[in-house]
Amino acid sequence: MDDDADIRRGLAILLRSHGHTVTVFQSAEEYLAQPVEAHCVILDIALPGMSGLELSERLKADGRSVPVVFITAHVEPSALAAVQRTRQPLLKKPLVEDDLVDAINRATSEQA
Repeated sequence: MDDDADIRRGLAILLRSHGHTVTVFQSAEEYLAQPVEAHCVILDIALPGMSGLELSERLKADGRSVPVVFITAHVEPSALAAVQRTRQPLLKKPLVEDDLVDAINRATSEQA
């Protein structure tokens, strides 16, 4: 989930090339409004409206324990501390394909 259409499109193409089924959303609110059963969610920390961190917290509060991979263009200390508490991977943009695929594999295998 990213507010940048080019990043969403690029991520979708990349992940589909690795055999993943992909649904993209531009906001946390759009994601919450759809009945999606995700196996992993890629969340930009700095989404407009509800942030990626807030969405992650909301999913947990709602009992939806979906693995998350956080992405960000700017690693701010408060966001970094919050992500470290979640124990979910954090990747800095621009994303490296192998790093993203590895982070998804780690997040989903830890959930199993």
